[in-house]
Amino acid sequence: MALISQQTIDEILNAADIVDIVGEYVKLQPAGKNFKGLCPFHSEKTPSFFVSPDKHIFNCFGCGEKGNSLAFLQKYKNLSFMEALKSLADRYHIPLDVETSQGPDEKTRRLYEITEAATGFYSLSLTNMASGKPALDYLQKRGLDIHTIQYFELGFASPDFDTLYQTLKTKYQELDLLELGLIKKSSEGSYYDLFRNRIIFPIRNEYGKVVGYSGRLYENKKDEPKYVNSPFTTIFTKGDILYNLDRAQAAIKTQKRVILYEGFMDVIASVKAGLKEAVCSMGTALTTTQAILLRKYADKVLLCYDGDSAGFEAMEKAIPILENAGLAVSLLILPEELDPDDYVQKYSGAEYAKYVENNQIDKHEFRYQYMKKHTDFRKAAEIERFKIALFMTLQKEASATLAEIYLRHLAADAHVDFESIRADFNQYGLSQKVSQSLAEKRTRLSAGLMMNKFMRAEQLIVCYYTRAAEYRRVVRDRYPGGIRFCEDDRNDEIILNIDDLLADNPDADVLTLVPRKFFKNQDEIKVIMTLKKDEYCVQELEECLNTLAERDIETNVKALERQLSQLDPAAEKEEKIRIMDLILKEKKRGNEFNGKKRNPKKVS
Repeated sequence: MALISQQTIDEILNAADIVDIVGEYVKLQPAGKNFKGLCPFHSEKTPSFFVSPDKHIFNCFGCGEKGNSLAFLQKYKNLSFMEALKSLADRYHIPLDVETSQGPDEKTRRLYEITEAATGFYSLSLTNMASGKPALDYLQKRGLDIHTIQYFELGFASPDFDTLYQTLKTKYQELDLLELGLIKKSSEGSYYDLFRNRIIFPIRNEYGKVVGYSGRLYENKKDEPKYVNSPFTTIFTKGDILYNLDRAQAAIKTQKRVILYEGFMDVIASVKAGLKEAVCSMGTALTTTQAILLRKYADKVLLCYDGDSAGFEAMEKAIPILENAGLAVSLLILPEELDPDDYVQKYSGAEYAKYVENNQIDKHEFRYQYMKKHTDFRKAAEIERFKIALFMTLQKEASATLAEIYLRHLAADAHVDFESIRADFNQYGLSQKVSQSLAEKRTRLSAGLMMNKFMRAEQLIVCYYTRAAEYRRVVRDRYPGGIRFCEDDRNDEIILNIDDLLADNPDADVLTLVPRKFFKNQDEIKVIMTLKKDEYCVQELEECLNTLAERDIETNVKALERQLSQLDPAAEKEEKIRIMDLILKEKKRGNEFNGKKRNPKKVS
């Protein structure tokens, strides 16, 4: 590895204005010969961070951090010594004719130079050119002042065909512009800009280098995508980058957390509200790489996506990714299905900051609210579905204390006695082995394997119940007191959801709408509802119902025999005779069913 002389390092440090460098990231105010401000490396309310222009050093009397311009950039921007040195050398135009294994090669530096030039051009187009005025007006109507626009380096891509290309081609090669995705080549051989008539968001990596762009529509054009992003390049992989991480690092260190959003405008709204530890995954699902990158800077993450159903589902998917990266996760659910930018516009930045600090919840509360959001507590089937989903979550993750808290929530929301809910929960825990067995049977069923005649009959009845109203009437005639004949909880839930759906709309498409009621395994539910592939007929349905009646008899006999065995020996003789008589009657009914010859059709 080549070395850089101490003379060159000293030249760079002497040229560097430490007040200007630190002042880009810390608000400084004069203090005699020095300047002071709030330390970016620890949380404080009274300034103890001083910068000396004469000595070219900074010193925090609170946390003890101190050093020169290089040391500040290294710590604040998480740079290596060579990266910080190159940054200062570039800034003050001091030659640094050396390559190291850690530094970017000549081609990469050339690409970064082009992206900086393009960023400057886009920025100028927004604020200083007539073509950019409609986009600028749009941003200002969204509540962005000129200071915010300049801080985030927002720009504008002209609607013209090749404005950026014509500007950059005199200094840079087409091949480099193509590689960066800034231009494309037409079939006729001419070049044109990728971004046209869009607001431009420059995307910088964690070290502050512009690596890509996102162009947003500001006019209502239904035939065009809202966002157009830079393609994958040698310096840009969208799933590896977090927007605003370069600027947010100091606030992250000070606040000891990062706030993770979905989109650019949410980050900007957060910073405007004073919550500068804000980054976003740019509208895409969070990746493992991004989670690991967050862990590099913070131990805690506050997840704040949009308040609609899509935002809930995205947060649900992000939680395990963040936890697997070693981050402690808290969440924020905004009211009225607002996103953070909407909330700031509606209520103000100060109100948003207050809401953030007062409404953070843990993953258990989030999941409860997530399930509650999808539940209509006026319908029995929806309560049953919610109950089972909650029980499953509590059994897997919650302590006894947490379980009781959320069981009480459910009792209050469903207007059901708490003791009933707790009894159901205890029974659910005892029946886990049975549930696992049923799940295995469902798997075998899906694979086309044999199962016992009772489960097979139950499954066929579900298919008939899904199929048509005439078959539903046959089943209801057999079970006039309420259709709760399924031993498999999943089948029972399907039946309940069909009834609730048809109660609201007798013509509803149950096969399409019922699977949507399930949080997970929607495809599996649809398979269960359509497993029967051959001809439907009332005779087969009657045979299936007779089979379940046979099962009911066996169940009743076992229950009566158990009751008989538990009688006290000193019990009255009449009670024993009564129970034995009931057992004989049930067995007689069973013999009648066994005497019938039935040849049910096989499920194909």
